[in-house]
Amino acid sequence: MRNIRRRQLLGGIAAVSTFAIMRRPADAQQARFDGVTLRVATFGGGWDKAVHKYAGVKLEELGAKVEYVTAPPRDNLAKLIAAKGRPAPFDVVEMGDLTWVDTYEGGFIQKIDLSNIPNRKDLLPTQSDDWKVASWVTQEGIVYNAEKFAENGIPKPERYRDLLHPKLAGKLCLIDISQAGASQLLVGASLDDGGSMTNIEPALKFVKEANPLQFWKVGAQAVTLMKSGDIWASTMHAGFAVQMKKAGLPVAFCHPKVGATKRGLLKEGWLGVVKGTPVPRAAEFFINEYVSASAQLGLARERGIVPVNGKARVPLGEDPILKEMFLLSDADVANMVSVDFNVFNLDEATQRWTRTVGAR
Repeated sequence: MRNIRRRQLLGGIAAVSTFAIMRRPADAQQARFDGVTLRVATFGGGWDKAVHKYAGVKLEELGAKVEYVTAPPRDNLAKLIAAKGRPAPFDVVEMGDLTWVDTYEGGFIQKIDLSNIPNRKDLLPTQSDDWKVASWVTQEGIVYNAEKFAENGIPKPERYRDLLHPKLAGKLCLIDISQAGASQLLVGASLDDGGSMTNIEPALKFVKEANPLQFWKVGAQAVTLMKSGDIWASTMHAGFAVQMKKAGLPVAFCHPKVGATKRGLLKEGWLGVVKGTPVPRAAEFFINEYVSASAQLGLARERGIVPVNGKARVPLGEDPILKEMFLLSDADVANMVSVDFNVFNLDEATQRWTRTVGAR
């Protein structure tokens, strides 16, 4: 009797399993999030709208509501610090490469179930781990007026130190230490001249000798000076070069050589799941959609980032301007320098910058 009942039970399980297998494709694609509200901390200025258009809307199609808390990463980190001991003000946090270490060390994010992020297979191995998933990339380097360089016999720059050409005196802009991207300049210039991520003396020497017309704190400042002809070159990311080129300016972009083998510098954004969120599965679904090929391609075309998803980089090569300005192949991206903020100390670098360069 016991064996008959066991066979009946096994038969029932088999039937249920067969039914589940038959339904699995639809169920796997249509997991519902009815009644769930996901709060996402990200950038404002229209970035939040673009993220919703390409990623958040997918979650809402499955019954959820997505709300956005818009502020720079440091401000959102401050909100997490202020809420410590109480429910966090959001469930997903977008972190800059400057802030992710502080967010992690402060205990504000939790481990991600990477099995729920299948799109990470299209990211570089270094762009995801148990605590974070890369969300976007900008490629830092040098934007320069190719016509002015040619007219004045200035060689095309290949390295940061090429900006010390005497004919560029008073015609140069550098990023300010307060801005994301300054870390890449300091690390790149240092590594290329015998320094390291802990020894940034070569970069500080370069910055002082460059004596720029201006240290820009908003990219639009450098763009305006380039348009007016007041400057002929500036350190900034390739997205600005794309914008200027599409606006008709005769600019080109240099991905600086760093040492004997490296070329170009990455600045990365990161996504994390906030510790204690009541909706971790929705958070992971959102992150997976954010790094999908379709979302990354949409964000690249609309907002000028370089996709972390390798599949999304392929169609960008069909655009002649993007192909000219960006490094798009997996091999080229993997060969770029990425700042390790566990090693590079931004606070110390800022203090040394201020002492060396002075407030301007």
